[in-house]
Amino acid sequence: MNEGESARDDRVAVIPDFARPVVDRISAAEVYPAWTLTSGEWVIVHALIKRSGPDMLAAAAVQAAQRARNGVAHARYFLRAWQALPPAPAPGTVPATAAPARGSNVVPFPSADRPGRAAQAADWYADLLAEEQ
Repeated sequence: MNEGESARDDRVAVIPDFARPVVDRISAAEVYPAWTLTSGEWVIVHALIKRSGPDMLAAAAVQAAQRARNGVAHARYFLRAWQALPPAPAPGTVPATAAPARGSNVVPFPSADRPGRAAQAADWYADLLAEEQ
């Protein structure tokens, strides 16, 4: 141990290859935290990438950075949010379609496979007229 050096600094300033996709996606969103994580924190990040995937981690980090009042100075800020993420869905999983929120003022636009109420009523009325004749 040298004079003035009290403990070993095990922070890693170099981004490991396994984390590069996550870091690149976050940087592409113009979020630039410091990535000097300890070796143990990089192990956690690696496990989270394997569990939830780089896309989910990057999206959560960008959302967290947007909510942060004073910005994000260090990537350690993302660890708690990343640990709360669910595992990535199995390949081939079809996303659920979201219905409008209860009390929402958003009305879905009618389409060919799902006609609107007026079109349904017109069809029913036409069927009734055809039956009477």
